[in-house]
Parts: sequence; structure tokens; C-alpha cells
Amino acid sequence: MTKKKSTKNWLKKHTKDKYVKMSMASRYRSRAFHKLQEIDEKYKVIKSANSIIDLGASPGSWSEYISRNYRHKKLIAVDQIVMEPIEGVKFIHGDINNSEHRDKIKQIITNADLVLSDIAPNITGIEDVDQAHFFEIFESISSICSDFLNKKGILVMKFFNGLSCDLVKKRLKMLFNEVNTYKPDSSRSRSNEVFFICIGYKD
Repeated sequence: MTKKKSTKNWLKKHTKDKYVKMSMASRYRSRAFHKLQEIDEKYKVIKSANSIIDLGASPGSWSEYISRNYRHKKLIAVDQIVMEPIEGVKFIHGDINNSEHRDKIKQIITNADLVLSDIAPNITGIEDVDQAHFFEIFESISSICSDFLNKKGILVMKFFNGLSCDLVKKRLKMLFNEVNTYKPDSSRSRSNEVFFICIGYKD
């Protein structure tokens, strides 16, 4: 199959996707907001969180979901990809592994009740490589939690099922009182993505 034909087929399936249609009808930036909505409805992660850091935020549908549905939240969105402004959301264009960029976060927020991460590496299709990259992302997020997350705070992070998934879950159980693995209905059926819902940071 040619690249042009493959792209055309993807676009056809994409536009027929019910979650794409729903996100367009609700004027959200992407279908990804449904994932956070499902997580929030099941685990109630946002209501009690006054300060939130949204990692890998661009194009911003998770931040959009929070700003539309919850008032008076202190919300910072961080990404290496530029994000169009969202009312009530502070955006930091930067890398969470860069100390200067972390300092920018600290200038706005020093303690977070909730850390969200929809970060994913560029997928190569080589499982060992992809899992290694995801593990590096986990270590970066773990460091963010160490710097910012309040005791008893919550982490929601994306991961892909694979060789390092059990190891990461084991590590998370050392950091949090409760670790759940959840795949929202809005995740594409062919996707290996899952979300770790980690409750009760041990600090």
C-alpha cells in the first residue's frame, strides 16, 4: 500500500470515529479529552485537586476539559510543542528534563495535587526501543512527582503495554498507596496504551 493511500484510509477511519465526531461537536481540540473525562468519571481525580500540572499537554484537550468543567483550578500545561492559549491555563513551552524549564514551573506553582501525563515517545514499532523510551519518560515523570507532587497527591500517566509495563507498575506501587491500570473506551481498540491511575503519593 502506498503512503498516500494509507494516509487516505487513516483519514477516512478517523473522520468516522465516534469520539472524533463527539470532540468536534463539543469543539474540543482533539478526541483525547474523552480519555481524561472517562478517567475522571471513574476515579474522581480532578475535583479535589486545586493545583494541577498537565505534561505533554499540546494541543491542549486535557487542559481544555479541566478549564471547562472545573472552576478555580491552578493549572499549568507543559509541552515541547507549542500550544494555542486556553483561558485560565498557564502554558510553559519547554522540556520537563530541563532544569531552567522546571524553574519556570516553580515560579508559578511549587506544589501540585495532581500530575497528568499524556506523554508518549515517537513510536518506532520496535518493542524494545519503544519500551525503553517509555521507561525514560516514566523516570522523568517520577522526578517531576518528587519535585512537585504533594503527599497523598495523584498521578495519571500514559504507558504502553509491553516488556517494561510490569516493572513500571511495581515502581509506582513503591511511590503510591494505590495503583490502577485502566484503558478508557475512547482509546483506540488497536492501541496498546493504558493509563496508570496512581493515588496517594507517599512523598
